[in-house]
Amino acid sequence: MLGKLMKYECKATWKFILIANLMIAVMTIMANITVKLDFFSYEKPDVFQFIAIMVIMTYVLSMFAMIIGVAIFLVYRFYTSTYSDQGYLLHTLPVDKHHIIISKILVSALWIILCEFVMYMSMVILIASNGEVFETMRDSMDSIISFTISENTTVKGFAVVMSLVAFLFGLFAKLLKVTACISLGQLSANHKLLLSVLYYFGIYTIQKMFSVIYLVFITAVNRHNSFFDMYGWESMLVSGIIYSVVFYLITWYVMDKKLNLE
Repeated sequence: MLGKLMKYECKATWKFILIANLMIAVMTIMANITVKLDFFSYEKPDVFQFIAIMVIMTYVLSMFAMIIGVAIFLVYRFYTSTYSDQGYLLHTLPVDKHHIIISKILVSALWIILCEFVMYMSMVILIASNGEVFETMRDSMDSIISFTISENTTVKGFAVVMSLVAFLFGLFAKLLKVTACISLGQLSANHKLLLSVLYYFGIYTIQKMFSVIYLVFITAVNRHNSFFDMYGWESMLVSGIIYSVVFYLITWYVMDKKLNLE
């Protein structure tokens, strides 16, 4: 049943994701042509320089539009398919609530990772000199690894894998925080969306307070260590797992025990 729910969720969301990625692809091609033809050169007429500036600005804005648009779309999709009129049909099906939550989180995470990969490839293609895309990818990955992994780490391959796992749980935690806030908002008879937003900012503030307290404590204990020794993948993984479990349980409890679609 989980597979069927994920398949249905993909069918309901893939068109918007495809359009968003096609927009980035088109803007990447235009920006790449602008850079390769050196429209920014002072030897070019002013109109060409103006076009180049506008193309690059549109390219950057398309990146922000994709990030914000996909986030809003996925949030809206979860709300409408679980707690609006569409939710009546979903919750009348003989489907376990765990499967509903997991399917939506996995599909949303898949789309976000895909969009981030497309954006990453877009930037690589834009900055690659003489079409050396793979060399640029390798250099960028080396830079990311050297930046995120401490020099004192002996098993870098293991640290890279665990950093990816920590990233996944961090992504799950962010998605589940949204589902938990939307679910908590449904407990009220009025202003459900407004309360969901207030819950989100309230939980966000509490999380930041915990992060500051943790960093102050860990800095006092390990004064001579670098930031990445104190706040490496271990801390990110543990916090991601804890937040994922807490937000998942909140979402499941409201959906299974306190569901009210009136």
